[in-house]
Amino acid sequence: MISDDGVLQIELDNLENGEIIKHTLLLIKGHIRQKRQANKCREQQIYLQVKRGDATWELQLQSNISRTGQFKLLCDFGQLEVETANTRIPLQLKFSYCNIVRQCEILYETSAYCKTDYRLQSLYITCCNQQSTPAQVLENCEKINLNLRLVQCVYAEQLRSAGYGRSTYTLNSDCKIFETRLTCEEVWEQSEESLWQNFAKKILNSTTWGGEDKLKFVAFIGCTKYDGAAVAATGDFSYTNIRKHLKGHAALGGGGLALFGAAYLYAWPQRFNEINACFGSNKLVDLTQLPDDSNYRRTYGGVYATTLGAVVHEIGHTFDLGHTKDGVMGNGFDYINRVFTIDNLTENLPERVIQLPAPILSTQTVARPRFTQLKRTTNTFLEKYHEQKTNDSFYFTRNCAIILAHNKWFGYTHGGDAVQHTDSALIKYDSINGCVLSEAHGNPLCLIEVRSVDNSLVKYWYEPQSNQECDEIYKFHLPKEALQALEEHHYLFVLTRSGAAKRLCEH
Repeated sequence: MISDDGVLQIELDNLENGEIIKHTLLLIKGHIRQKRQANKCREQQIYLQVKRGDATWELQLQSNISRTGQFKLLCDFGQLEVETANTRIPLQLKFSYCNIVRQCEILYETSAYCKTDYRLQSLYITCCNQQSTPAQVLENCEKINLNLRLVQCVYAEQLRSAGYGRSTYTLNSDCKIFETRLTCEEVWEQSEESLWQNFAKKILNSTTWGGEDKLKFVAFIGCTKYDGAAVAATGDFSYTNIRKHLKGHAALGGGGLALFGAAYLYAWPQRFNEINACFGSNKLVDLTQLPDDSNYRRTYGGVYATTLGAVVHEIGHTFDLGHTKDGVMGNGFDYINRVFTIDNLTENLPERVIQLPAPILSTQTVARPRFTQLKRTTNTFLEKYHEQKTNDSFYFTRNCAIILAHNKWFGYTHGGDAVQHTDSALIKYDSINGCVLSEAHGNPLCLIEVRSVDNSLVKYWYEPQSNQECDEIYKFHLPKEALQALEEHHYLFVLTRSGAAKRLCEH
């Protein structure tokens, strides 16, 4: 139901009546439209009431209205997860602004309703001699739980924006403690690459998680240590020097594991009602006590935005995403704060450039991740102003959205059968004729990317287009530019419509 006074109208930008929601945090974006000139309503907030269909649960929210009439509301449906039945819960939403009202109804699916076995599990890694209290460990686990739900919401929102509905991953359970026999000192001595390899092996060989081939893991190293005194003594507060004095830290994703240090959790919210305050925090980071990874914003809010954006980025690698020049998998993951906030000032942050070469790791038991190395450069304020005026600067490029939308961890099935036609052995490259082939009937080509061997940066990508003569493309002849790139240290990433993916021509 929509009511207006002939002057104002509440419009929803990313929610339709009857939409099905499968994740606990829902971001609602909309705006107040003034249909004709009149005295402007001076009300500065919009109100939302969410009621369960049987009136046994209710939620009250409000949001400020931006200068341009925009509003954003973040809803937490986590309380509905107490449901043990496999059920869809009807929810009635009532938006109120001045004297106008808009109502709609959505369906919330509890996690028990979800039938997929392909899930994401979070872990908090503790060392055998780690000096953390149970309260500290619990606090960090609660931060991880909340923020992985927020990342889940981000994936759903970005896939919907790309035209693929609210596709996102399913969380397996709350964060679990993973105890390792390694000492803190042994962890501090290892490089990021070694930490990823060692913990990936330990997780996959553990009695608890060893046989779980349908789980991907997001793990945080609890003993990460920062030597702020040493940084202060050098007088060098650059990102490179801060990282040099951060031990037991990682921000790497690939295969079945995204691995992070826990040093930046100090800037993360522990409770739902702290999220916006954490994004907006201008509290300066004391670099003699705490590390900073905010792309030089030097604030708690900047640290939260950059490090949470890094989680979205590295998790993306576990879902087969390569690097891109722009967007979440490139220069854009610092801007996740802009997804949830309004009236944002232009942020002229240094761009990120993926350095060469990436380290070569053992692949005996786990897949080699694609590492993100960062370099600080400059960019013009005017370019950022125009870019951020029209969007929030946090998005997946179309090729990334296609890969995610066809991933079984995002609930994708082919013809109702998640197993059917997923044999990557039937994806081949004909070097004589310079073409990519899918030899599985009913499983046509969906996407071809040309990626750098060194850092998986996507140089070219192609989405085979059907035509009146052929609705399904099983053979794709590579353009000359792609063939030349394959001779210059690049490889192919090929995706079929069933979700089967394969790397070809890796040298």
